[in-house]
Amino acid sequence: MKILIEAPILTESGYGQHSRLVYESLQGRGFDIYVGALGWGSTSWNFENFKQYGELKNDMLKFSQVIENAKAQNQDPQFDIQIHVGIANEFKKKAKYSVLVTAGIETDRVSSDWLIRTYQGIDKIIVPSEHSQKGFLETSYEARNNNTGQNTIIGCNCPVDVVPYPVRHADPVDLGLDLETDFNFLTVALLGPRKNIENSIVWFLQEFKDDSNVGLILKTARSKHSVMDRNITEEYIKSITDRYTDSKCKVYLIHGAMTQDEIHALYLHPKMKAYLSTTHGEGYGLPIFEAAYSGLPVVATDWSAHLDFLSAPYKEGGKIKDKKLFARVDYSLGPIPQHVVWKDILVEDSQWAYPAETSVKAKMRKVYENHGMYSKWATALKINVLETHSEDKVREKMYTALLPELMRNALNPKQVDDEIDQMFASLSDQ
Repeated sequence: MKILIEAPILTESGYGQHSRLVYESLQGRGFDIYVGALGWGSTSWNFENFKQYGELKNDMLKFSQVIENAKAQNQDPQFDIQIHVGIANEFKKKAKYSVLVTAGIETDRVSSDWLIRTYQGIDKIIVPSEHSQKGFLETSYEARNNNTGQNTIIGCNCPVDVVPYPVRHADPVDLGLDLETDFNFLTVALLGPRKNIENSIVWFLQEFKDDSNVGLILKTARSKHSVMDRNITEEYIKSITDRYTDSKCKVYLIHGAMTQDEIHALYLHPKMKAYLSTTHGEGYGLPIFEAAYSGLPVVATDWSAHLDFLSAPYKEGGKIKDKKLFARVDYSLGPIPQHVVWKDILVEDSQWAYPAETSVKAKMRKVYENHGMYSKWATALKINVLETHSEDKVREKMYTALLPELMRNALNPKQVDDEIDQMFASLSDQ
């Protein structure tokens, strides 16, 4: 069975991690795998993954050869299954059965173009969170049928499965991080409207203006990892902190690329006491996830995808019940600003969360003054996430979601071909 994986498999992005998860879930199962490596935005390429995944280079070369042979014969390459990791509006069908693996739903709905693609060849969608699943399944648009002249409702025309990210193990290293403050909040995010970094800085500076022992560490970059970008980022942060020169608390910047070992060490640093996110919305919330399985108390907006993994069974009042084990920031839902509208990605009629300033300040203060209780929550959450999101469990879940039952259980190639043909014939009749 020929499987094509089109994905940013060598990038440092969240989609890069998702791509490698897809590849790993299919390795060693007897499939004929072809990999077309894609870029993703401005994220850097990580060629260390060549060393980690021994067969990847060969599978990429196989794909290049197939493309060249198809061009020579003036034909399209033929695959049984296509797995596209990315966003829906970049999808083009290239196989009998096509799966889209995507994460980019930070608001409450998806674009009409994304839904239309489910009528044009996407047979299944895999997302990392219930929030993203809900975005696909609960979004609909009214459209006119040009043949009948009647209006019709367009919704998602394929199944949507949820497969989360797995825990990534790392060996912590010594960062040589010299922090003047003993109690520090950590934020890991790219600068931009959705992450709400400016408000995080301002509200922190206002709340802890009289405390010289409290810091906020920002691990960020605007886009690239250049000296110029660092200078721009430093100037941007300084333009905010300069408004609060009377604040005794500290704001630190960590800029540029870090290895997974270094990132892990950041969460585990003895002076790192809590993770702070005032996000408007997440498709998954990978840094929040990393903080959770590192055992770092979390302060975060009480809305969107990260809620999937911030709850765990917890004994309270003599009873064990599922509990949200983080400092929950109150919010209100409202339309996204006009300046962040992005055609076919962040749609004009969508909403996201606006965290309440008073709640953010109150929850930071509570974590600071009651750190023992929140550390206890964080430990319980860490234990649960490490168990439920282990690499083995998530890979198996991804494998199950990727391939239909007939394909997974086929006994021989001939049977596979016959059963697949019958299945696709039935799908085309629907």
